[in-house]
Amino acid sequence: MAVTAEPDPPDYRQDLVAHPESLAIMRRIVSAHVDLWGFRELADSVTLCAHELLANVDRHTGSPHCTITLRRRPHDVRVTVTDTNTDPPTSREPDEDAEGVRGLALISGIAEHFGTVIRRDSKDVWAEILTSRPAALA
Repeated sequence: MAVTAEPDPPDYRQDLVAHPESLAIMRRIVSAHVDLWGFRELADSVTLCAHELLANVDRHTGSPHCTITLRRRPHDVRVTVTDTNTDPPTSREPDEDAEGVRGLALISGIAEHFGTVIRRDSKDVWAEILTSRPAALA
């Protein structure tokens, strides 16, 4: 009898309107996918990065319509949020009372790599969160 390996769970992709009301649902979905992929130790970090990227769409782009993509890779999980604004995200120095300006600083502290890809009519903002497991186990 031949034994076949189960295929890896697919990437997750969702079009959404990034309003504060939808962010709680998206946090649960992101966490569930990371758990499904066997990266439970990354769930909090990936969820936080996804939340910040989505919150930035609502706060800074002029349109809350976007797409989130989660991609499981051997050594990390990549979160990408695509929106219709072509302005690159900017990191601002927050003052102590500022709310909503710490997102990129928070992401840079959690993600191994993050960046932006600008296209003619959209942009991707992405973050890669590494697994702590050796490559042979990931």
